[in-house]
Amino acid sequence: MLLSDFFTPIDTSNIIPKQGYYTSQLGSKIEYYSVDFPSFQDKVDIAIIGVKDDRNAVDNSGCGLGADYVREKLYRLHEGNYNTKIVDLGNIRAGETVTDTYVALKTVVAELIKKEIIPIIIGGGQDLTYPQYMAYEDLEQKVDLVVVDSRFDLDEDDKGEDSIETTSASYLNKIFMHQPNYLFNYSNLGYQVYFTSQDSLRVMDKLYFDVHRLGELTRNIAVAEPIIRNASMISF
Repeated sequence: MLLSDFFTPIDTSNIIPKQGYYTSQLGSKIEYYSVDFPSFQDKVDIAIIGVKDDRNAVDNSGCGLGADYVREKLYRLHEGNYNTKIVDLGNIRAGETVTDTYVALKTVVAELIKKEIIPIIIGGGQDLTYPQYMAYEDLEQKVDLVVVDSRFDLDEDDKGEDSIETTSASYLNKIFMHQPNYLFNYSNLGYQVYFTSQDSLRVMDKLYFDVHRLGELTRNIAVAEPIIRNASMISF
């Protein structure tokens, strides 16, 4: 199966400005899928993936439409002093079931990592962190996961142990309990005490995970730099 089989083209009518892009703007630099799927003939560094599925995003209905809103702003930014090849693969549509969406995203991310391409996933709920994590299973790689979040998403869900589905409020449970376990380390940046139970803090301490309060980061943002630099994947 080709990567293009998982994607639908971008509707550029609400993204590209009427006057077009300046040559220095990312919109003129990124190879995006509106007619033809990116060829990957040249070395690609970053691939953007939109996901139009927010069925398991708790209290965040509509986030599945987020990718095109981000593209509208992202494409207007100007390129810096670097030469990075970026492709935008388009959008993964919501599958017949959430499981179908997860399998599609897992497959795409795994293929990109094999090609040494960094995937950037935009849109959908934070439950999509789990299929992104599962992409490393076939690669037999340990994962250093960093999550930027005001709380720990450790709620119980009703999806059942046999299902790979989860929610944006419970996906960390799925990751921590996943077998085989290939989570090397988990770090949280920006949790807030009044959104976090003491029980969950004790779990983080018992598992020797790195968690950093928002106040701590506000006083010394440099704390985050080595954590982010060492990350295999980041979920925001």
